[in-house]
This record gives sequence, structure tokens and C-alpha cells, in this order.
Amino acid sequence: MKIGFIDGWNASEGIAAPETFEAFTVFGVMITEPIYNLMSIIGVIGLLIYLFSKDKMMDEFLTKLRLEAVQLTFILTALFMFAMMLFNSSFKVSALGLIEYQLVLFLVINKAKKLWSLPGEGVMDE
Repeated sequence: MKIGFIDGWNASEGIAAPETFEAFTVFGVMITEPIYNLMSIIGVIGLLIYLFSKDKMMDEFLTKLRLEAVQLTFILTALFMFAMMLFNSSFKVSALGLIEYQLVLFLVINKAKKLWSLPGEGVMDE
């Protein structure tokens, strides 16, 4: 007996059904899945534009700080994902969610490195 893709999808045994998006409201506005996806993509694009923008005075020191922040971001993300898979086998995160978390983590680490690593000043004007 030949089973098609849809039949296999609908009648899969032992495989959990894919999670469905549940609409929610924020300040009285109903957020559905397409609106949520659009807002996530716009947020990621905005963060990417900010990440790839240059500082007013880009030198080797700031380039080194940015590289260290990228390295630390990926190391922390890998450790977090490994720990979550090790201790919680049912942990799931979407690819878009992981990218968002990495971008925000990079922003925090990069800003902290700038504030704490400046020679002599300690605070950076923006």
C-alpha cells in the first residue's frame, strides 16, 4: 500500500504534531502568526543594520572588541544550546528565535566590552 505525503503527515504514529501558533493580544491589538513573523523579520533586519553600522571612529581597538563580542556570543550560544539539550530533551527554539537571541546577546556583550575596555575613560559617548 502506497502512502502519500499528506497521509503520512496526518497519520504519523509516535511523532508529535507540529506546534501551532496561538494568537495573542498586546495592548488590545491581536497578533496573529503572519503579523508576528513580519515583526520578527523587521526586528532582525533592524538589528542587523545596527550591528553592521560603523562607529564614528572605527579603529583596530573597536574592531578587536567587536570580534571578541562575536566570538563570545557564539560560544555562549553553543554552551546554552548544549546545556538545554543535555538537561531538557524537549527544549525547542525556532531558527528565527535563535538569531534574535544571538543578535541581542551580541549587542549587550559589545556594549559592555566598549564600556569596560576603553583605555582611561571607562564611559563611551554615543
